[in-house]
Amino acid sequence: MQWLFTKIGLFYAKLLSYLPLNFLFSLADIIYFIFNRVYAYRKTVIDLNLINAFPHKRSEELWFIRSNYYRHLADFFVETIKSISISKEELKERIQLHHESYALLKECERKGQHIFVILGHYGNWEWASLLAGLETKLPSYALYAPPSNKTFEKFLLKNRTRFGCQLVAMNQVKSLYVNLQKQPSLVAFVADQTPVDTENAYWTKFMSIDTPFFKGFDTLAQKTNAIVLYASIRKINRGYYELSFETITKKANEVEENFIAEKYIRLLEKDIQAKPEYWLWSHRRWKRAGLSY
Repeated sequence: MQWLFTKIGLFYAKLLSYLPLNFLFSLADIIYFIFNRVYAYRKTVIDLNLINAFPHKRSEELWFIRSNYYRHLADFFVETIKSISISKEELKERIQLHHESYALLKECERKGQHIFVILGHYGNWEWASLLAGLETKLPSYALYAPPSNKTFEKFLLKNRTRFGCQLVAMNQVKSLYVNLQKQPSLVAFVADQTPVDTENAYWTKFMSIDTPFFKGFDTLAQKTNAIVLYASIRKINRGYYELSFETITKKANEVEENFIAEKYIRLLEKDIQAKPEYWLWSHRRWKRAGLSY
């Protein structure tokens, strides 16, 4: 029966996606009120994450971050619905690549190397992934973790690839490596998820907590001697974002092991410290790092 409920839910989500985003934000206001005043969505998870990530902040400050996070999460929810039918023109209006970062991207393309773009669950990473297929002439790929719901995965694949970016399951990285031997490509990876295999993960301090990170993107970048860029997503206004790049390395095979991962983590941490409400606090990020959710 799961497939049926998923089909029904996705059908109504698609209908909603044709409504103007300003109307959908009215729905987001209702969702925010429910999260913040009626049913505190994953409050225990969020509070535990915030308490451990910001040990020196007062409870009032943490409450303020949680409230603002609920606001952003409600907006992100309807923005994700809108992505089902959003046009290329509206997407490029809603999330814009900073002009200096656009010039950097084109400079990297001319070098004939692979370009790895690493980002976090911060801002609107779904729109950023959609934009990847529009801003480059290179074949573009995005790594993803396949959901257990196959009906939803089918929808996910169709929605995220409609502007040219191809999805590659994280357990199919070897096939991606084969494709990368053929021609220079752009690869995007949201790299702050919790790895299952913590024994072979890269462990480091992240937001004051010992945290495991995937080593795969680091290894793949070095094997292919990619240019590696960090993607920072800044929320300018409600429904509007700016995407900018910072170079981590121009030659991945010349840096030390874990250099790419460490630099990425520090850049992401810097963004979170500046505007913590835009990161995915409702994720059980430290479930394999000792936090008891």
